[in-house]
Amino acid sequence: MDKSVEWFCFHLVEEGLLDAPTCIAVAHAIEEQGYKVDLQIFAQAVVDNELCADVDTLQQFMQMAKDEARSLGFPPESIFEEAEPSAAEPASYETSFEQSELPPIEERPPLEVPRGQTWMADWPDLSQAATLDREGAVRLLNDFLHKARQAKCSDVHISSGSYPFVRRFKNVYLIPGQKVVTPEVAEAINTAPLTEEQREAFYREFDLDYSYSISEEDRYRTNVLRQRLGIAGSYRLIDREVRSLRDLGFQRPEVIERLTTHHQGLILVTGPAGCGKSSTLASLVDYINRNRHDHIICVEDPIEVIHQPINCNITQRELNTHTRSFGNALRAALREDPDIIVIGELRDLETIEMAIRSSETGHLVIGTLHTGSAATTMDRILDVFPPNQQAQIRAMVSESLKGVICQQLLPNKNNDGVALAAEIMLGTLAVSNLIREGKTFQLPSTIQTGRNLGMSTMEQSYFDLYMTGQRNFEQTIPLVHSQDLVRQMQQNEARMNAKAAGLDPDKKRGWGFNRK
Repeated sequence: MDKSVEWFCFHLVEEGLLDAPTCIAVAHAIEEQGYKVDLQIFAQAVVDNELCADVDTLQQFMQMAKDEARSLGFPPESIFEEAEPSAAEPASYETSFEQSELPPIEERPPLEVPRGQTWMADWPDLSQAATLDREGAVRLLNDFLHKARQAKCSDVHISSGSYPFVRRFKNVYLIPGQKVVTPEVAEAINTAPLTEEQREAFYREFDLDYSYSISEEDRYRTNVLRQRLGIAGSYRLIDREVRSLRDLGFQRPEVIERLTTHHQGLILVTGPAGCGKSSTLASLVDYINRNRHDHIICVEDPIEVIHQPINCNITQRELNTHTRSFGNALRAALREDPDIIVIGELRDLETIEMAIRSSETGHLVIGTLHTGSAATTMDRILDVFPPNQQAQIRAMVSESLKGVICQQLLPNKNNDGVALAAEIMLGTLAVSNLIREGKTFQLPSTIQTGRNLGMSTMEQSYFDLYMTGQRNFEQTIPLVHSQDLVRQMQQNEARMNAKAAGLDPDKKRGWGFNRK
């Protein structure tokens, strides 16, 4: 059993959301359909069969399971060894599957369009790619991607051995009307747009990251890989227009815009994969481009948003196309007269060290990291350095850090869009002192007390999304642990329920009794 699935089930049983026999029944049902039991399929099965309605908690457990599997291996106790599903009382999950023999994956019929999901109808049939030449396969792929953009999807996946699927408003959907993608179709579709150089690189390395441009306004960040069942491709849709910070969903965009007025220092945009870091980075560059007169050097893997010079000169470099590594590009950038250096991802020791040193030499450096909070961002930066350098790096970061923007994208209350939650930490004197002294565990309380300066904890951001009506009570309450915020949410929910019932929530009522 996959380690991350073991951890996921461990937490579900510990929290009482599912019992062990149900977890085992889910795993058996997935295996009977010919699928490998991985974390994504397991969690999707739990949601699809309405075994747990708390999607936010499931997503939290998924992230925890991935981290624990990576760092700890298997959990201390295995759910799958402790219990077996009872024959007398079969788990409810089993009832959603046919008990008869299932056909091989490649012979499975197309899925039907669910009721009310009109956006899932009339997608181009990818199975046609097996009979098309290369140009025809490119046109078919373009039509499929355009349909995904029209349906407001964020990602498209075309993988051998499975139905084509998309991610829309953080949820994954299999596309109806499609046959299971065969290895021949997957290879024809996913390799059709590649140049000869890209094709050689892919068949040599079996992994390729590149930016697929149908036109300058129609671009996709793409990864092609080889997996157990054949070739797979993932396509991230890049917005045609750069949105402002307010349009992205930041409650107080002027606080972040003020960070871009610094002429040296370090600004970090952090969060898990798919949380909108690239969009925020593009918005910051666009704001600088419109409001300053400087030279901006961007190093990305690959280039996503193309920025046209407005008031700034913008030099965009792509990894493996224009430079060999982030480290090489940053070393060269210091000799290219930049004012602002934008780094697509701070992924290793060399890149992080060069970014910190560049921020100390009169440059404003903006970069991204995959971390979940401002405090863990500081720990992540320091932990990549050897112990004998950490005190020096801590002092350098405390002086150069201007701000950390940690963000998440969450489904909105109607599940027809996403809402942005953001933790904002500014490089105040108090924050600098805590970083210098290694007391990063105190950063959340400092952020909370700095709310009047524009700082905000992630928990406060969840609360604000509820109070502004972007998320509902049931979605938000599992994420909020502050008793004061919980009490305010409960009071607000009571007022809303009273209004819905036609009562005046502000009218005082006497519910006591008369004593004689």
